[in-house]
Amino acid sequence: PLADLSELLYVVALHQASVAYREDVSVNAADISLFLISRYGVQCSPENVEQFILKDIAGKRNDTILQEGGDATESTELKNESVAQDMSLFLRSKFGITIKAEDLKDLMAEDKLSRIKEEHDQTAQGEPQKEEVKQSNSNSPKGEKSSEDSPKMDLVELVAMLMIPEFRKLEVMEQKVEGEGRASVSDENFEFCVNAMIHDLASFGSSEQPSLEITPSMIRDLFLRYGETTLAQDDELIDEMVKAARTGLSDKDQAFLDKSTFVKALTHDIEQYNLDHEESITTNYDDVFGNPKMKNSAEAEEPQNAVSFVNKFTMETVDMVAHTYFCRTQMMINWLFFVFTYFAYLYYETPSFTRGCPRFKYMSGWAENKTQAECNIVNSILDWLISFGLICAAGMLFVGLGSIGNNLKKTHLVPCLFAMAFLIFLTVYFPLTFGIIVPGQEPLIFMRLVALTLGSVSTIARLRLIVIACKQHVDLTSVPFTSLKSEAAIKKASAVKVAKLQENAFALHGKLTESSAIRSYFGQALTSFAKLDPQYRKRFNWDDCRQDFSSGRIVNEDGVFFSGRLLSGNLAQMLLCVVIMGFGYNATKYVRDNWIPLEERANAVAESLEMVITLAADQTIVKSAVDGCLEMFVLFLLRVLYFLDNAGLLRLDCILLGTFLQSFCERAFFEDEDDGDFACSLFTSAPEQLCETMDPIFRPTTPLGKAMPLDDVASAINITSLVSPISKVVSQAMSDNIASQVNILYPRDRSMVVVPVAVAAGVATLCALIITLLFLPSITATTLKLRTGVIPSVCDPKTRTQYTFNVNSGTFIFGSMFWGILASSLLVGGIVGFILFLAMWQVTAYLIMQGVALGIGISVTLLLKWLLKRTCRTKLYRGFYRNNPLRANLAELVNESFNFATSVAFAIIRMVKLLFLAAFYVGRIDTKFLAPGANEYLGGLVYVDIFPDYFIADILSTEAHRHPYIERLGTLYLYKLKYGPTFATRAGCAW
Repeated sequence: PLADLSELLYVVALHQASVAYREDVSVNAADISLFLISRYGVQCSPENVEQFILKDIAGKRNDTILQEGGDATESTELKNESVAQDMSLFLRSKFGITIKAEDLKDLMAEDKLSRIKEEHDQTAQGEPQKEEVKQSNSNSPKGEKSSEDSPKMDLVELVAMLMIPEFRKLEVMEQKVEGEGRASVSDENFEFCVNAMIHDLASFGSSEQPSLEITPSMIRDLFLRYGETTLAQDDELIDEMVKAARTGLSDKDQAFLDKSTFVKALTHDIEQYNLDHEESITTNYDDVFGNPKMKNSAEAEEPQNAVSFVNKFTMETVDMVAHTYFCRTQMMINWLFFVFTYFAYLYYETPSFTRGCPRFKYMSGWAENKTQAECNIVNSILDWLISFGLICAAGMLFVGLGSIGNNLKKTHLVPCLFAMAFLIFLTVYFPLTFGIIVPGQEPLIFMRLVALTLGSVSTIARLRLIVIACKQHVDLTSVPFTSLKSEAAIKKASAVKVAKLQENAFALHGKLTESSAIRSYFGQALTSFAKLDPQYRKRFNWDDCRQDFSSGRIVNEDGVFFSGRLLSGNLAQMLLCVVIMGFGYNATKYVRDNWIPLEERANAVAESLEMVITLAADQTIVKSAVDGCLEMFVLFLLRVLYFLDNAGLLRLDCILLGTFLQSFCERAFFEDEDDGDFACSLFTSAPEQLCETMDPIFRPTTPLGKAMPLDDVASAINITSLVSPISKVVSQAMSDNIASQVNILYPRDRSMVVVPVAVAAGVATLCALIITLLFLPSITATTLKLRTGVIPSVCDPKTRTQYTFNVNSGTFIFGSMFWGILASSLLVGGIVGFILFLAMWQVTAYLIMQGVALGIGISVTLLLKWLLKRTCRTKLYRGFYRNNPLRANLAELVNESFNFATSVAFAIIRMVKLLFLAAFYVGRIDTKFLAPGANEYLGGLVYVDIFPDYFIADILSTEAHRHPYIERLGTLYLYKLKYGPTFATRAGCAW
């Protein structure tokens, strides 16, 4: 089926180590060499891979028939014979014409079948291209091996490799070994395969009843029937295949093509493969080479080809790509221990150079804050460099040294003891040095308690490793939380998937009737494949994933391997849910306790907002206003005096007044009396000056009808002493007014702030919890979509280049998961809380009420319109056609006019939805929020949201090491390295 074919192509593309996808769907020596060093730490050169692995597995290409010094005449003869036999079958199946292959061969030699041969070539599709490839290869320099001449494993050979364990199960079933019931190919299905070969062999040759005795001639006919012209001319290989089929028979006995003989031919060279390891809790490497520390592993023995590879140290204890550490739980806990210790202690206790810089001036620009800005920029660079260095060093210490000894190959006692001592030191050092309880810092206390707990758990896990290291032949099936369980699950999944692959393939090959005997089984399969619906396994939703998680099908059947990095991030997200809930509780408690009642409010609210506003009035403005008021008052007083003097009601002697003021002011000065301060400061003490000042009023010389120059007189009066007290009164009045206005805006009731904050905290926690719970199902769904081709990946040239370029960007994922869920939950919770606050605040409540009323009105109208539209669509449309165009046009006219008016509401609703979704998807790096066209600009040089690509690249990297098919291939590669030419021989692989 298409899903199986897509997954096989996906596996080949993953296995290819080149940046570009090789469309010949092949795996070469360089690919296998890189896989071995990356997955197992086994360094084997491409030359050794060709010699010890691909030499027997990969057959020669049909497009490279001619060897150096080969016989071109013999090759052409075989080619013509193959084409003649194919054309004979083609004429019989298409036109009902029966012509012997020998006659067609003679006609071809006389070039009398050009039209038939041309139609045959068009049907075959591909022979001209192969000829071109052959010519291009023949042009390569003598003695130099071209890339086409290098052995490659194509898709058919790869599937044959995957089938080796299944053939071994067939042999066990044939031998009827007691207790062995692992066969995944039924007798009926395998018998069907043998009958299909017999049938196709009969329809291929000139005789209707071919001989079923296994001879070189019969095997050559089989090769030619299936287009393997290169193998058909390899007499040495054919003799080896005959010998393999005659395993256990004497020279006098005859071997015929039947089920039993075919099983011998398939399994005579794979007896070293141990079926018990498919169900053992061991690693693939230990299944082949053994491990004295593991009870169920193979017997440790020197490989026959030890010179072909070298085991390299790869720091497998921290390998987040191949995941070769022993205890995955300890790796996850070490990462979380590092993160929480850093934020609980190191972040707060690290000295900062920026704190020593002068503070920025409030309400000042760049010019006024130039010095502060320069200091902060330079010291900020130093602070961040120190922070980056500190966090890198802490990560190396906590995760690197704390993971020593946590490997699968060798668990030594001394490294485990060192790591345990180091973990104990880290666990107790920070609490003893900096303490745990910080008054008024409940979230910090929580993080320090979590760090202490994680350090203790990591130490206990390390103690368990020490116990294991002290024992020989440990039964690891009883050890919880190890990567071996995942290894065993992948082995089971590979068997299940290959069995399902066979079932689907057999279902595709329908049984043929006698009337269709001239057709080949392969042609029938192609016909069935063309009619087949794409059988994608649709398990891409939460409910199905939940059921598969609980039943174990995700791991044991689909073989989805969850990266330690992703699991660590998901566990950190779970802890963050608790942290967010704690912060929300503290925030709610804070606003509840710090809300100011009306009777205590006064200036407290305005004073708490001193960074935004200030209660103190601007003294320049106040003084200017007071000066103006006093001048106006003095001028008014002089006008009154002038009016009273002219009316004869007031006659003042300025000399007498001046003398009195002088003596009064002198007496008040010596006696320290304050009674004359106002008068003494208001007028000058010299009587002559007083008279000179008062003369314009009391002895006017201004002509009749002219305005009295009272402004000049008023300016001579000193009002300085009045400015200060009056300014104080005015300033206080202005401050009281500001406080009064702020108090009007202050939430009237405590619930106006407590309820929005509490709801925001709850929504933020819920948002974080949803993102956390969706993550593992999202990994599963994305992995299955990648396998079945729903998401274009490594088989598409563009996306392959993009993902291979980001293959080492998985290091962003843990931090992105940590900070992303924090930002997303705060954004979503903040938006909801802010809207609820606006709905309750006395200043904006009426606006929200108007909006709600408007929304209800529009919603009711839209509901009626939706009912009308649905009715019209049901009555007036069938598919994309109208059954009553007149009524449909009238309905469309009304609908279009109505939609034009309501599109404003749709725009607002769409904006709100996109804002909420954007805030929510900040924390979901596991899925793309933007469409491909909206995510990339400038020809793909600029990506708006690149983190989902990092997520997929990390999954692909894990799949390239841990896909069930690739795991099985890796095991077989190791078998080939260990046993060399005695395992999976040329003859066995050809069969």
